[in-house]
Amino acid sequence: MKSSPAFHNHHLSSLDADHLYHLGLHSRMKLRKIFGDTRFVCMGGSPHRAAAFAKLVADELDIRFPGGYIRPFGKTERFVLFKIGPVISASHGMGMPSTLILLHELTKLLDYAGCDDPVYLRIGTSGGIGVEAGTVVVSSGALNGELEPWFESVELGQRRRYRTTLDKELTDLLLPPTTDIPVTSGLTMGTDDFYEGQGRMDGALVPGYTEEEKIAFLQKAYNSGVRNIEMESTAIAAFCNRAGIRAGIVCTALLNRLEGDQIESTPDELREYSGRAARIGLRFIRKSLGT
Repeated sequence: MKSSPAFHNHHLSSLDADHLYHLGLHSRMKLRKIFGDTRFVCMGGSPHRAAAFAKLVADELDIRFPGGYIRPFGKTERFVLFKIGPVISASHGMGMPSTLILLHELTKLLDYAGCDDPVYLRIGTSGGIGVEAGTVVVSSGALNGELEPWFESVELGQRRRYRTTLDKELTDLLLPPTTDIPVTSGLTMGTDDFYEGQGRMDGALVPGYTEEEKIAFLQKAYNSGVRNIEMESTAIAAFCNRAGIRAGIVCTALLNRLEGDQIESTPDELREYSGRAARIGLRFIRKSLGT
């Protein structure tokens, strides 16, 4: 991992042991032996998705585990973390607060393990804007709910803003030259909420906007270059910018929000759609490893 003042927190050097509480690990463990060769950190929302991607990586890289079972490291109450060769597959939960907890603890873990310049990838699902269901969106950058390229954090009572740009070279590498999967690139809007924060009409409460206002805003987002909406992108982009870590976001759109708020695909279609982003991420990993 690239060493920089922004990445390495000098306050940690005074700790006898740094407890990565939500992962169930600490800095005095033999982390270098287990995680020192990590080159890719792949994150998805749910434990099931993290486990499925771990199995996919193991199959594609021909890595065998006793009994065919890949066990997670640490505790699993909040997150799950699998290590498969040079790849970590972890769940980040839903939303930016949960994702930031994982990012802090995972990044400290890799620093203690002496990792050199790993790539972070969020691989998941999203709502599309102006793209059909099943389309994979490779993010070119992240915008907040006000369509601004910032992540805002309140620290000690003060509001701070951090840039949410993504590495263009990595974005280009993630885009396949040819594929049977529909893929596009565009901005991703990261929101604080699944319902009203994304302008939905199908929450429990009567929203403070009309259907016409919703469509007008989504069209404005589309005209600004936004192609999908989820709830983690701005936090990931801002964190990785501050840490000097290359990061990419690859998410399948499960519906086109300009056409409605409810997902109408069949369970089989949804399974296929969810796997598409994983295939794009795995293609990048294999190409980077020369396999």
